[in-house]
Amino acid sequence: MILVHKLKLLFIGIPYSASTAISKDLHKNYGGKAILRKHSLYSEFDEIASKTEKDYYVFAVKRNPMDIVISVYEKMKNDSKGNFTNLNLLEKNGGHISKRQRKHYLFIRKNNASFQEYFKKFYRLPYTSVLSIVKNDCDRIISFENLDNEYNVLLNDLGAVSNHKVPKINQTKGKHDFDYYYTDEIKNQAIQVFAPYMKDFGYQMPKGWCGKKIRLRIKLTYRLINYLKKIIYPFRSKIKRKSVENSVYGKIQRSN
Repeated sequence: MILVHKLKLLFIGIPYSASTAISKDLHKNYGGKAILRKHSLYSEFDEIASKTEKDYYVFAVKRNPMDIVISVYEKMKNDSKGNFTNLNLLEKNGGHISKRQRKHYLFIRKNNASFQEYFKKFYRLPYTSVLSIVKNDCDRIISFENLDNEYNVLLNDLGAVSNHKVPKINQTKGKHDFDYYYTDEIKNQAIQVFAPYMKDFGYQMPKGWCGKKIRLRIKLTYRLINYLKKIIYPFRSKIKRKSVENSVYGKIQRSN
């Protein structure tokens, strides 16, 4: 989470949605400061913010969830930056890798699991994210797919003259197109998993995927999960230590 007093702006970082790149840009070019954790919720900010800061403009970035899940799989498959084998990074040791993420990683590595095997095992409920929780706290949500343009428009609207590209950071290596991952074998499951979230955030299913009706049970489950997350997440145990020292966000934290 980055606070920019100069622009009266708060950036809520959503996992796998350019949070590192934007955090770095706001810090480097606009004097942004890291507060709380990289992916903290607005409710956590609200607890510590001053009356003036609570009136700051709030934004986040959305990204196609089908693309996010591919990135998650590829990062786990390749153990990106050693995140999933470094025991110091586990949540129980004060890090940011959850028990659930570790479980997913071990399944992929031990079974040399394909994306289809991974998806069938772990994605059975409707997809939701941190963005689902903070959606109503945001004044604007810009899209990962049109990041440079929408990010510059946002900054210009706030009085900052900006016309530059957001640097690419933490890009996932080895990715293929959607058809490589979302084969006919898992297509129907993927529709039920992603459709409610994609409709909620203005995304369309891939061409040729339309026509499959979303079951009422899926729609109701999606709403229930979001409702429960909004209640439970603010009370989950907080990561108290700073991010890894050599990470982008860790460096921003230590420069405050």
